[in-house]
Amino acid sequence: MDLKNIFNVGYQGFPDGSVQFFSSRIIELTGYENEEFNNKSLNWIRDIMYQEDVPLATEALKAALKGDKTYTRSYRIRMKSGTEKWILELSQIMCNGEGKMECVTGTLIDITEEKYREREEARIGRLTGKYLLVSVQDQQYGIPIVKIKEIIRMVSVTSVPNAPHNVRGLINLRGNTISVVDLSLKLNLGSSEDTGRSCIVVVEIAGAASIVTVGVVVDSVSEAITIHGTEIEDTVGSIIAADNGFLLGIAKIREKPYILLDMDRLFSADDLLSMHT
Repeated sequence: MDLKNIFNVGYQGFPDGSVQFFSSRIIELTGYENEEFNNKSLNWIRDIMYQEDVPLATEALKAALKGDKTYTRSYRIRMKSGTEKWILELSQIMCNGEGKMECVTGTLIDITEEKYREREEARIGRLTGKYLLVSVQDQQYGIPIVKIKEIIRMVSVTSVPNAPHNVRGLINLRGNTISVVDLSLKLNLGSSEDTGRSCIVVVEIAGAASIVTVGVVVDSVSEAITIHGTEIEDTVGSIIAADNGFLLGIAKIREKPYILLDMDRLFSADDLLSMHT
Protein backbone atom coordinates (compact mmCIF):
# COMPACT_ATOMS: atom_id res chain seq x y z
CA MET A 1 0.00 0.00 0.00
CA ASP A 2 1.50 3.35 -1.10
CA LEU A 3 0.79 5.74 1.80
CA LYS A 4 1.85 8.74 -0.29
CA ASN A 5 -1.16 8.42 -2.53
CA ILE A 6 -3.91 7.72 -0.01
CA PHE A 7 -5.82 9.79 2.49
CA ASN A 8 -4.47 9.54 6.05
CA VAL A 9 -4.69 11.52 9.29
CA GLY A 10 -2.29 11.47 12.26
CA TYR A 11 -3.72 11.21 15.76
CA GLN A 12 -3.05 10.72 19.45
CA GLY A 13 -5.48 8.58 21.43
CA PHE A 14 -5.95 8.03 25.15
CA PRO A 15 -7.14 5.10 27.29
CA ASP A 16 -10.55 6.70 27.92
CA GLY A 17 -11.32 6.65 24.20
CA SER A 18 -10.78 10.35 23.65
CA VAL A 19 -8.59 11.38 20.74
CA GLN A 20 -6.78 14.41 19.34
CA PHE A 21 -6.00 14.86 15.68
CA PHE A 22 -3.04 16.64 14.13
CA SER A 23 -4.89 17.71 11.00
CA SER A 24 -8.13 19.54 10.24
CA ARG A 25 -8.64 17.01 7.45
CA ILE A 26 -10.32 14.76 9.99
CA ILE A 27 -13.56 16.40 8.85
CA GLU A 28 -13.04 14.76 5.44
CA LEU A 29 -12.67 11.39 7.14
CA THR A 30 -15.50 11.62 9.68
CA GLY A 31 -17.62 14.68 8.94
CA TYR A 32 -16.75 16.07 12.40
CA GLU A 33 -14.61 19.12 13.16
CA ASN A 34 -11.24 18.67 14.82
CA GLU A 35 -12.42 20.65 17.84
CA GLU A 36 -15.29 18.23 18.48
CA PHE A 37 -12.69 15.56 19.24
CA ASN A 38 -10.16 17.79 20.98
CA ASN A 39 -12.69 19.07 23.55
CA LYS A 40 -13.75 15.45 24.25
CA SER A 41 -17.37 15.97 23.21
CA LEU A 42 -16.90 12.94 20.97
CA ASN A 43 -15.46 9.59 22.00
CA TRP A 44 -13.82 7.64 19.17
CA ILE A 45 -14.66 4.20 20.54
CA ARG A 46 -18.17 4.96 21.77
CA ASP A 47 -19.41 7.42 19.15
CA ILE A 48 -17.46 6.75 15.95
CA MET A 49 -16.50 3.08 15.74
CA TYR A 50 -19.02 0.42 14.82
CA GLN A 51 -19.64 -1.33 18.13
CA GLU A 52 -19.58 -4.76 16.46
CA ASP A 53 -15.94 -4.09 15.50
CA VAL A 54 -14.74 -2.90 18.93
CA PRO A 55 -13.99 -6.35 20.48
CA LEU A 56 -11.64 -7.43 17.67
CA ALA A 57 -9.97 -4.00 17.61
CA THR A 58 -9.47 -4.22 21.38
CA GLU A 59 -7.79 -7.61 21.01
CA ALA A 60 -5.24 -6.07 18.63
CA LEU A 61 -4.42 -3.44 21.25
CA LYS A 62 -4.06 -6.03 24.01
CA ALA A 63 -1.75 -8.16 21.86
CA ALA A 64 0.43 -5.11 21.15
CA LEU A 65 0.72 -4.35 24.88
CA LYS A 66 2.20 -7.81 25.37
CA GLY A 67 4.49 -7.44 22.36
CA ASP A 68 6.44 -4.66 20.69
CA LYS A 69 3.76 -2.00 21.38
CA THR A 70 2.89 -1.57 17.70
CA TYR A 71 -0.22 -2.79 15.92
CA THR A 72 -2.27 -2.61 12.77
CA ARG A 73 -6.05 -3.01 12.83
CA SER A 74 -8.94 -2.29 10.51
CA TYR A 75 -12.52 -1.47 11.45
CA ARG A 76 -15.55 0.53 10.38
CA ILE A 77 -16.52 4.00 11.48
CA ARG A 78 -19.78 5.87 11.06
CA MET A 79 -19.46 9.37 9.63
CA LYS A 80 -21.58 12.24 10.90
CA SER A 81 -23.78 11.71 7.84
CA GLY A 82 -24.28 8.06 8.79
CA THR A 83 -22.10 6.80 5.94
CA GLU A 84 -19.91 3.76 6.63
CA LYS A 85 -16.15 4.01 6.15
CA TRP A 86 -13.38 1.49 6.63
CA ILE A 87 -10.28 2.59 8.51
CA LEU A 88 -6.80 1.06 8.67
CA GLU A 89 -5.03 2.13 11.84
CA LEU A 90 -1.23 1.98 12.11
CA SER A 91 -0.33 2.76 15.71
CA GLN A 92 2.26 2.64 18.46
CA ILE A 93 1.54 2.47 22.18
CA MET A 94 3.40 4.97 24.36
CA CYS A 95 4.00 3.81 27.95
CA ASN A 96 5.30 5.53 31.08
CA GLY A 97 8.26 4.43 33.17
CA GLU A 98 6.08 1.85 34.93
CA GLY A 99 5.07 0.26 31.64
CA LYS A 100 1.49 1.55 31.77
CA MET A 101 -0.09 2.92 28.61
CA GLU A 102 -0.25 6.69 28.46
CA CYS A 103 -1.44 7.16 24.91
CA VAL A 104 -1.39 5.79 21.39
CA THR A 105 -0.03 7.64 18.39
CA GLY A 106 -0.51 6.68 14.82
CA THR A 107 -2.18 7.19 11.48
CA LEU A 108 -5.73 6.54 10.31
CA ILE A 109 -6.00 5.55 6.66
CA ASP A 110 -9.22 5.51 4.64
CA ILE A 111 -9.40 2.05 3.01
CA THR A 112 -13.10 2.15 2.15
CA GLU A 113 -12.61 1.79 -1.60
CA GLU A 114 -10.20 -1.09 -1.09
CA LYS A 115 -12.64 -2.90 1.21
CA TYR A 116 -15.54 -2.42 -1.19
CA ARG A 117 -13.37 -3.68 -4.03
CA GLU A 118 -12.43 -6.76 -1.98
CA ARG A 119 -16.10 -7.31 -1.14
CA GLU A 120 -17.09 -7.09 -4.80
CA GLU A 121 -14.29 -9.47 -5.84
CA ALA A 122 -15.43 -11.94 -3.17
CA ARG A 123 -19.04 -11.63 -4.39
CA ILE A 124 -17.99 -12.30 -7.97
CA GLY A 125 -15.92 -15.30 -6.95
CA ARG A 126 -18.73 -16.70 -4.81
CA LEU A 127 -21.35 -16.39 -7.57
CA THR A 128 -19.29 -17.49 -10.57
CA GLY A 129 -20.14 -21.06 -11.50
CA LYS A 130 -22.51 -23.38 -13.31
CA TYR A 131 -26.26 -23.05 -12.90
CA LEU A 132 -29.13 -25.25 -14.01
CA LEU A 133 -31.77 -23.11 -15.72
CA VAL A 134 -35.33 -24.08 -14.85
CA SER A 135 -38.80 -22.69 -15.43
CA VAL A 136 -41.54 -22.28 -12.82
CA GLN A 137 -44.87 -20.66 -13.71
CA ASP A 138 -43.30 -19.16 -16.86
CA GLN A 139 -40.64 -17.49 -14.74
CA GLN A 140 -36.97 -18.34 -15.13
CA TYR A 141 -34.70 -19.47 -12.30
CA GLY A 142 -31.17 -20.75 -11.85
CA ILE A 143 -30.06 -23.40 -9.35
CA PRO A 144 -26.32 -23.78 -8.58
CA ILE A 145 -25.09 -27.05 -10.07
CA VAL A 146 -23.00 -27.76 -6.95
CA LYS A 147 -26.25 -28.21 -5.00
CA ILE A 148 -27.77 -30.68 -7.48
CA LYS A 149 -27.45 -34.42 -7.00
CA GLU A 150 -29.51 -35.51 -9.97
CA ILE A 151 -32.61 -34.79 -12.07
CA ILE A 152 -35.39 -37.35 -12.36
CA ARG A 153 -38.69 -37.53 -14.21
CA MET A 154 -41.94 -36.95 -12.35
CA VAL A 155 -42.96 -39.97 -10.33
CA SER A 156 -45.85 -40.75 -8.01
CA VAL A 157 -45.56 -38.90 -4.71
CA THR A 158 -46.96 -40.26 -1.44
CA SER A 159 -48.85 -37.54 0.42
CA VAL A 160 -48.03 -36.91 4.09
CA PRO A 161 -50.79 -35.78 6.49
CA ASN A 162 -50.33 -32.29 7.98
CA ALA A 163 -47.29 -31.59 5.83
CA PRO A 164 -46.45 -27.95 4.98
CA HIS A 165 -48.49 -26.69 2.03
CA ASN A 166 -45.49 -26.66 -0.31
CA VAL A 167 -44.47 -30.25 0.44
CA ARG A 168 -46.09 -32.62 -2.04
CA GLY A 169 -45.03 -35.70 -0.12
CA LEU A 170 -42.41 -38.44 -0.22
CA ILE A 171 -40.73 -40.54 -2.87
CA ASN A 172 -38.41 -43.51 -2.72
CA LEU A 173 -35.14 -42.76 -4.46
CA ARG A 174 -33.15 -45.99 -4.75
CA GLY A 175 -33.99 -47.06 -1.23
CA ASN A 176 -33.86 -43.59 0.31
CA THR A 177 -37.02 -41.72 1.23
CA ILE A 178 -36.88 -37.99 0.44
CA SER A 179 -39.36 -35.14 0.66
CA VAL A 180 -40.59 -33.48 -2.51
CA VAL A 181 -41.29 -29.75 -2.51
CA ASP A 182 -43.32 -27.82 -5.08
CA LEU A 183 -40.97 -24.95 -5.93
CA SER A 184 -43.85 -22.87 -7.23
CA LEU A 185 -45.62 -23.02 -3.86
CA LYS A 186 -42.37 -22.51 -1.99
CA LEU A 187 -41.83 -19.28 -3.92
CA ASN A 188 -45.45 -18.21 -3.30
CA LEU A 189 -46.28 -18.36 -7.00
CA GLY A 190 -49.33 -20.55 -6.53
CA SER A 191 -49.77 -24.23 -7.33
CA SER A 192 -48.56 -25.52 -10.66
CA GLU A 193 -49.92 -28.28 -12.87
CA ASP A 194 -47.59 -31.07 -13.88
CA THR A 195 -46.71 -30.81 -17.55
CA GLY A 196 -45.06 -33.26 -19.85
CA ARG A 197 -41.78 -31.54 -19.08
CA SER A 198 -42.15 -31.34 -15.29
CA CYS A 199 -39.37 -33.03 -13.34
CA ILE A 200 -37.83 -33.31 -9.90
CA VAL A 201 -34.46 -31.71 -9.26
CA VAL A 202 -32.82 -33.53 -6.35
CA VAL A 203 -30.75 -31.10 -4.32
CA GLU A 204 -28.60 -31.34 -1.21
CA ILE A 205 -29.27 -28.69 1.40
CA ALA A 206 -26.78 -27.80 4.13
CA GLY A 207 -28.61 -28.06 7.44
CA ALA A 208 -27.24 -27.09 10.84
CA ALA A 209 -26.19 -30.66 11.65
CA SER A 210 -26.30 -32.57 8.37
CA ILE A 211 -26.95 -32.53 4.64
CA VAL A 212 -30.63 -33.01 3.76
CA THR A 213 -31.63 -34.35 0.35
CA VAL A 214 -34.77 -32.77 -1.07
CA GLY A 215 -36.62 -33.14 -4.35
CA VAL A 216 -37.77 -29.88 -5.95
CA VAL A 217 -40.52 -29.92 -8.58
CA VAL A 218 -40.05 -27.55 -11.52
CA ASP A 219 -42.09 -27.09 -14.68
CA SER A 220 -39.13 -27.68 -16.98
CA VAL A 221 -35.35 -27.79 -17.21
CA SER A 222 -33.55 -26.17 -20.11
CA GLU A 223 -29.76 -26.34 -19.75
CA ALA A 224 -26.75 -25.92 -17.50
CA ILE A 225 -24.54 -22.92 -18.23
CA THR A 226 -21.62 -21.11 -16.66
CA ILE A 227 -22.42 -17.63 -15.38
CA HIS A 228 -19.67 -15.24 -14.34
CA GLY A 229 -20.24 -13.23 -11.18
CA THR A 230 -19.90 -9.97 -13.11
CA GLU A 231 -23.04 -10.92 -15.03
CA ILE A 232 -25.08 -11.25 -11.83
CA GLU A 233 -26.77 -8.21 -10.36
CA ASP A 234 -26.97 -8.15 -6.58
CA THR A 235 -29.66 -5.44 -6.44
CA VAL A 236 -32.47 -7.95 -6.03
CA GLY A 237 -33.92 -6.10 -3.04
CA SER A 238 -34.74 -3.07 -5.17
CA ILE A 239 -36.59 -5.24 -7.67
CA ILE A 240 -38.50 -7.63 -5.44
CA ALA A 241 -40.10 -6.26 -2.29
CA ALA A 242 -40.76 -9.61 -0.61
CA ASP A 243 -38.38 -11.40 1.74
CA ASN A 244 -35.61 -12.42 -0.63
CA GLY A 245 -32.78 -13.68 1.55
CA PHE A 246 -32.73 -16.85 -0.59
CA LEU A 247 -31.91 -14.97 -3.81
CA LEU A 248 -28.31 -14.84 -5.02
CA GLY A 249 -29.02 -12.26 -7.68
CA ILE A 250 -30.36 -11.83 -11.19
CA ALA A 251 -28.56 -12.82 -14.39
CA LYS A 252 -29.68 -11.77 -17.85
CA ILE A 253 -29.34 -14.65 -20.28
CA ARG A 254 -30.34 -14.21 -23.90
CA GLU A 255 -32.37 -11.14 -22.95
CA LYS A 256 -34.28 -13.04 -20.24
CA PRO A 257 -33.81 -12.36 -16.52
CA TYR A 258 -33.05 -15.47 -14.47
CA ILE A 259 -33.42 -15.31 -10.70
CA LEU A 260 -30.64 -17.32 -9.08
CA LEU A 261 -31.64 -19.23 -5.96
CA ASP A 262 -29.59 -19.85 -2.82
CA MET A 263 -30.91 -23.32 -2.03
CA ASP A 264 -29.46 -23.42 1.48
CA ARG A 265 -31.38 -20.27 2.41
CA LEU A 266 -34.54 -21.21 0.57
CA PHE A 267 -35.33 -23.75 3.27
CA SER A 268 -35.48 -22.72 6.92
CA ALA A 269 -34.23 -24.85 9.80
CA ASP A 270 -37.85 -25.79 10.56
CA ASP A 271 -38.36 -26.80 6.91
CA LEU A 272 -35.35 -29.09 7.02
CA LEU A 273 -36.36 -30.58 10.35
CA SER A 274 -39.79 -31.49 9.00
CA MET A 275 -38.26 -33.04 5.87
CA HIS A 276 -35.38 -34.89 7.54
CA THR A 277 -36.44 -38.51 7.30
